[in-house]
Amino acid sequence: MNPETLLSQKRKKIINQWFDAVIAAYPDDSTQFFKKTADPFANPVGSTIERSLNELFDELIKSEWDQEAVKNAIDGIIRIQSVQEFQPSDAIGFIFSIKPSIRKRLTKYENEKAVKAYLDALDANIEQLLRIAFDLYMECRQKVFLMRANQSRDRVRQLLIKKGYIEEIPEKGNNLEDIIA
Repeated sequence: MNPETLLSQKRKKIINQWFDAVIAAYPDDSTQFFKKTADPFANPVGSTIERSLNELFDELIKSEWDQEAVKNAIDGIIRIQSVQEFQPSDAIGFIFSIKPSIRKRLTKYENEKAVKAYLDALDANIEQLLRIAFDLYMECRQKVFLMRANQSRDRVRQLLIKKGYIEEIPEKGNNLEDIIA
């Protein structure tokens, strides 16, 4: 019995459960909207989550995965959740929720040596996925912080110029990162 083949056959059910776990972090009315609205233009968050989970699932069940493809697949979900100011544990916690679905499908065969090895490799893949997701989340949060800090700096500069307190603030750099460094 090939676990990858079995999981591929149960793909739709597993992804639907995973999707439900991801959107459970949102309010009830948003959850219903994400489930019922299929149009990606009307429901960009739900369609991004669904697309990302499909791509992630395909990579995750492989015995050898393409790390760049995984990073691209999870990027959409992490960007959305970092902008929506999810706590880091909530933003990447959904990754764990696929484990019970997969184990449930393989329970009958878990005493087989090949399935046991496959589940161990899958656990390692999920841990690696968590590390990638956390790094992406922190990169996104840092970008959001820098954008907000730059906006605040520009507003203060405009206010000081408008009120005539200064003519120009000498710039050390265009970004807050340049000024801090």
